[in-house]
Amino acid sequence: MDISDEEMAKRLKMIIRQFSGEVRISDGEMIPEVAIKGQAGTIHCYCPTKKGIIRISRGTKAFVLSIDSKNEKSLIYTFDGKMVEIESSELIETGFD
Repeated sequence: MDISDEEMAKRLKMIIRQFSGEVRISDGEMIPEVAIKGQAGTIHCYCPTKKGIIRISRGTKAFVLSIDSKNEKSLIYTFDGKMVEIESSELIETGFD
């Protein structure tokens, strides 16, 4: 991925603050939401924390932690607390719903 561990930790902390509604002006810019394309069905994604493939429902909202421009993959953190690697083409930006 094209992001350092320190930057990823900072983004993850910001995501947690956004979930809890405790964002402060000093935290900086908020992270926009994305969604996995599709309304029904599932997609299988690699989960680095479990070191395996897991199923994620299409339409799930998430935040992008990092993007690997070489492989066109993104590391995302879903609203249900899963961290997965997914093809960037499978994501759509939804802004701040």
